[in-house]
Amino acid sequence: MGSSVSESRDERAEGRPRYSSVAACGVALLLAGLLLAGCGSDATRFARIAEQVAAAPASGSAMRAYQGGLAALIARDGHDRLVKANGLSPSRKAADLSTRIREADRTLAKLAKPTAGAGLPRLAAPADRSLSFDDEWRTARATLYLAPAGPSSGTHPFAFSGLQALRTEIKVVSVGDRPYRLRATCDGPISVDGTTGLATYAAGQTFLIINDAPGPGAKPVLLLPRDGLTRCTAEATFSDGRRRFEIVREEAAYPRLATLDTRFDVCALPDPDDLDPLRRTFYASRWLSETCPFMPGRIDILADKEDGFEAKVAALLGQPLPPGFIEEGNPEAPIDFSKAPRLSLIYVSYLDIKADFSGRVINRLLRHHASRGTPIRIMASEILTHGKDRAQLEALASDHLNVALKSFRWQAPQGDQPGAALSELHKVHHVKMLAALSPDAGRSVAIIGGRNIHDGFLFPEPVDLSAFPKLQQYEGKRGLTLNYYSNWSDIDIALHDDDVVTMLAAHLSTLWHDDAETFVLRPFSVPASGGKPASGPLARHFISVPYADGRALETYYVELIDAARQSIEVINPYLNLTPAIEAAIRRALARGVEITIIGRIDMDGDLGGAALTALNSRFVADHADQIAIYDYLDEIFLLHGKVLMIDGKLTSVSSVNLNNRSFIHDSENGVTVLDPAFYRRMKTVFEEYRRASKRLTTAEVSLFWNLIFKIRLVREAL
Repeated sequence: MGSSVSESRDERAEGRPRYSSVAACGVALLLAGLLLAGCGSDATRFARIAEQVAAAPASGSAMRAYQGGLAALIARDGHDRLVKANGLSPSRKAADLSTRIREADRTLAKLAKPTAGAGLPRLAAPADRSLSFDDEWRTARATLYLAPAGPSSGTHPFAFSGLQALRTEIKVVSVGDRPYRLRATCDGPISVDGTTGLATYAAGQTFLIINDAPGPGAKPVLLLPRDGLTRCTAEATFSDGRRRFEIVREEAAYPRLATLDTRFDVCALPDPDDLDPLRRTFYASRWLSETCPFMPGRIDILADKEDGFEAKVAALLGQPLPPGFIEEGNPEAPIDFSKAPRLSLIYVSYLDIKADFSGRVINRLLRHHASRGTPIRIMASEILTHGKDRAQLEALASDHLNVALKSFRWQAPQGDQPGAALSELHKVHHVKMLAALSPDAGRSVAIIGGRNIHDGFLFPEPVDLSAFPKLQQYEGKRGLTLNYYSNWSDIDIALHDDDVVTMLAAHLSTLWHDDAETFVLRPFSVPASGGKPASGPLARHFISVPYADGRALETYYVELIDAARQSIEVINPYLNLTPAIEAAIRRALARGVEITIIGRIDMDGDLGGAALTALNSRFVADHADQIAIYDYLDEIFLLHGKVLMIDGKLTSVSSVNLNNRSFIHDSENGVTVLDPAFYRRMKTVFEEYRRASKRLTTAEVSLFWNLIFKIRLVREAL
């Protein structure tokens, strides 16, 4: 029978009892302020947190407006959770419940009002500028992956962030579910929440954690650093080895990184009355998390399958792979690291990161930078990170503790509709970006688009990896399992301006440093009046978390479609529009806007291929008489690109599919570029896809699928 105990030497010697779980919860609540998971699901705490953020002292109107926007986000999400947790409905109002619930309901409704208006509050400012936000509002959570030290293990410390945190957690994961003992001493107070309850230790006290049965089903061991703790020395002991390491507070050890992570921008926007509809929409402030408009500098369009992979490699290696490296299909072939850039931060964010040829090559490049001490942050979806994929990422994170791994899995709020539990299986992290920040001029790169790190985006057939037992050997093409193999034709873009890449990484940091309990991320920008329209190319980056931001991405797409006056051109494989976007499309057609869509109707090979094919066919049947719909007919590669172009001026390249999932369930990101010259470049790619496609005039959908799609839960899951 396994056990997990936490006790200091002094407590063992003096025989003092440990805290009971109930008392521990009360102590932890006192220490952590208001945001403690595990002590009951009191939805009213969001009212107190939102009030605290809104009322915090602020220096200047920009900070006050920013705090109001974040408070409104917290309040909107908190009100939704309060309603669900207390079973409120038109027939059951908060007035029927306790005074505490009624007060929380009123507070949350009041603070959430900005979400119902035109956007965040506006203020006067002469120009764009960057500020720093440090107020506490969230639960910060990191994961410490432990394994015995090996020949490839690094010596750099594990860093946790307590930025803006009411509560800071470090979840301890033993790689391979090995039993372990963890002994540590810290320079500040820390609590340990193990299977036997919670215990707190003062600075200088040594504590011991014994976990004989880690793994699925076991209560996780949490380290809870308190204010004043900046460093711990630790040793983990296993039956097959040990690991000595340090734990450091990231904002103290890496102050420049903390500056990036706390950044938000003030956007001086022009008077909307002076703008045409499309430019007005581009500049508008809204609830969607966006950067200020920026001059993008050099943008590479990565439409070729090898271009997309090689760009990621070059960002980390500083040069292309040797000739024939990809064709050989040997992920362990020699790589020359002599030109690898100095990097100060690497972000790797994808739906899935596979343990195949592509994933192993990227893993080798990341290991090189990890060994040099570069902080590396990896985000992926838990549901697609399993088996060898998970083992490869966890080995990287345990060998190099400066590699932080965030595995996303959504949890339905207490009291949510029964169908919401199904969303835990299909809500995924779909934000796609590789960002490499360098202190050397001209060496930073950010790559954004639709591709994942998966051999299906690179090779027409599965690579023979039988000589590498730790890697995925795909059994065949288009398998309908989580270990799927399909071939995808996609589009990424690469941005190279150092300031732009830094800004994009800072924006992604708001997602990295979200609230671990609710997935709310703080806004990255706040609008200001007094700006002037720019004459040159402009771009904005957006991040969407629809279940935490009120489906702001859907509103944005409706606004873009409503702004079109001449043409809408789309590359997208999924054509399952939400009712709001469907209505916007019909309004555009009524205005005489010419709409052209290049899709892929037969989605055999995708997960849920038969249902997706039927949904695409239904769109064709409904719209082929008014919309020019083309079916991409490549016999090897399925369409996977996501491009939206409007009026020959605006182009968006993103991870966003035109399906319900992207606007209701999945996190997404993309870059919208307002520049006729960039549109013309992307139009060339569009026409290449059109030449490989056939225009459709009709399609049939069986009675079975038409009946299935009458179920809203099914439509919204696809």
